[in-house]
Amino acid sequence: MRIPIHGGLHNRLAISQRSVAPLSEMVTATGESTSSVEDIVIGTKIRLVPEGVAHPAIGFRFATRLPNAYNESGIGLDTTDFFASLLVAKTVRSIRVVGNGGMGILGDPTRGDRQNDVLTYGVSLARAVTVAAELVGEFNGRMDVRNGDPPPGTESRGIFRLGTRYTIGGWRGDASLFFGLTSNDPHVGFGAGFTYVFNAFSVP
Repeated sequence: MRIPIHGGLHNRLAISQRSVAPLSEMVTATGESTSSVEDIVIGTKIRLVPEGVAHPAIGFRFATRLPNAYNESGIGLDTTDFFASLLVAKTVRSIRVVGNGGMGILGDPTRGDRQNDVLTYGVSLARAVTVAAELVGEFNGRMDVRNGDPPPGTESRGIFRLGTRYTIGGWRGDASLFFGLTSNDPHVGFGAGFTYVFNAFSVP
């Protein structure tokens, strides 16, 4: 079992134009930019079936996104979301393939008594270049399946990432370029991060 926690320390958004939108009257940001912390996601991954020679590993993941980024900044939604997905992973020689599919329950930022249920999906390939270095490609997103217009902030989204990953012991660093796949995503961007894996406790 793993308990991953991830999120960014700081988000900055450049403002090129403004228009009337849901909750836009609450935005207090002025000028040509705004910033805020990023929502933190905390969850659990549970391995159900270990990987074998002829079959993949199978696991289950559930996670909650907390509303750390406030909507007055124009970046956050002030909603708490829940995600659950089935994980499948297999290593073939030097290539690691991971796929996931599931659902997300996204809160409506304009109404506290409404939500939007979406389908989530993702596929990643990691190619080992050396013992520590990998090339990684990833495609993930969510699909809105409701009839009519979805609540703001819960629309279909998709991101493609291409980058590298370097691991030393429990430390892992990664850097990537990402490309948005829908009109609601950023066109292109750059991301970097660090991960540290440790044993918090042992289950008897």
